[in-house]
Amino acid sequence: MEYDENAMQTVRETRFLIDEYDKWLFNECKPFLGQRILEIGCGLGNQIRYLLDRELVIGLDNCDDTVSEVKQVFIDFPNIQFSCLSITDPEVTTLETLVIDTIISFNCLEHIEDDELAIQNCAKILQPDGKLVLILPAHEWLYGSMDRSIGHYRRYNKETLSKKLEQNGFNVIQQKYVNLMGALGWYLNGRVLGRKIPPTSQLRLANKIFPITRKFEDKMEPPVGVTLLTISSVKA
Repeated sequence: MEYDENAMQTVRETRFLIDEYDKWLFNECKPFLGQRILEIGCGLGNQIRYLLDRELVIGLDNCDDTVSEVKQVFIDFPNIQFSCLSITDPEVTTLETLVIDTIISFNCLEHIEDDELAIQNCAKILQPDGKLVLILPAHEWLYGSMDRSIGHYRRYNKETLSKKLEQNGFNVIQQKYVNLMGALGWYLNGRVLGRKIPPTSQLRLANKIFPITRKFEDKMEPPVGVTLLTISSVKA
């Protein structure tokens, strides 16, 4: 099964069905976020809606239509800006003049073939001691039909991602796996049933359960999850 643009667009649009998961992820990241933030792969603004009070937020996406749409959504917020630009484009390093203290990326790096170049450019853009906050699909053994259909080059584990970050300008501060239930669902849909995207009925059900799951995982961090959260800082 190859990349399917329709599947990718459906995933973008149905992401709003799991807004409780976006809240969960944002709250995990919130303690590390500064006031001048760059988001790589902003999509339709799922996370930017939580950042409206920041001094400056720049959203990057390499899809013209997506950037045009999201500009209209946030047209009344002068502190929120967007650009159609890839993090691997040499031009992106000019953003260092904007004094960015935090770069966030929610499920984007796995879509970039040369993810190490992306990490290197993040290190060039960030201010000294700036933070890189990554939310990524976890565990290579979960890689299946859904990953292929939406253009994932890979999934990550703590060890492989830590090595890439350390070799390309960052010190890892914290890592954790999030959403054990999601890992089970991803395995069933993508490895067993061979689906391209998760059914909307499952997403709606999961969204109702996420607040309970979050409380459980706050008390007992799971060894497995559908998502890998990693916080790192630029090396001095």
